[in-house]
Amino acid sequence: MILPFSEKARSAVQAQHEFLLDSATLEECKVFIEYVWAKPPLIEARDMVGEAKKLAMCKAILSLCPYSIIARFADNYSRAWQLFFRDNAQVRGEFAKEVFPSLVENDDGEFKVNVFEFLAAEESVLLIRLSDGLVYLSLQDLIEVLANQVKRRIMSIPQSPLVPVEMKLIAIDLAKNHSAPRGATGAKNLDKVEIKQIRLGIAEGGRYYGCMKLSRACFNDGLSFEEAKQVIEEFVKACPPSKNPFTEKEALNCLEWLYRKGTKNVGVAFNV
Repeated sequence: MILPFSEKARSAVQAQHEFLLDSATLEECKVFIEYVWAKPPLIEARDMVGEAKKLAMCKAILSLCPYSIIARFADNYSRAWQLFFRDNAQVRGEFAKEVFPSLVENDDGEFKVNVFEFLAAEESVLLIRLSDGLVYLSLQDLIEVLANQVKRRIMSIPQSPLVPVEMKLIAIDLAKNHSAPRGATGAKNLDKVEIKQIRLGIAEGGRYYGCMKLSRACFNDGLSFEEAKQVIEEFVKACPPSKNPFTEKEALNCLEWLYRKGTKNVGVAFNV
């Protein structure tokens, strides 16, 4: 089975030099984005080269959309694959070996992978058992890590790709239907590279301070509390899975505190 976000799928898509951007294909992409954005889709066990092609076009459209649309799409898409990996050992194993070539399963059902390989995939080892240069994962740990890899691949979208005007029109329509308006002063702080990186999610250990910086950026950009709340909720969803999740309640407490204090007593530590 070729997974639509796998290296095999990417190679298959790149080998096809032409994409038919007819109205029916673009409408199919728009419907797919809205469907996934609304809820995690049902994953079917079949060859997915065609799905990979569609996903590539969807990512091109999403690259033009507000961050909240991209993050929610990636979150629901990865959740669907998390369930699929749980129930399909063979597919799970194939993708795991692509992400971690050194992965080995022990007799007791535990998995181990080289720590540098694990870190190269931008995964955190803070809550994972580490010994003698190896990271040890339970089956549930592995499934969560693989789902996080799916999310990362979906969100690895180029900043300003050259796309046809037809895709731009779809992106405008999606933004109009599904995005909250930005603050009156624009989004100068939210568009900073550091803040964009924070919005992609932070591993345990830096989530609180990342949330405060993001809250400060929302405040400085003039977003209302409700608009900022949506940004923070998407940040929480984008954070990698962990055994001690950073909850929406914790994140919104940070936001509420900063908005209540305004510019007072926040200090240079949270200056963006």
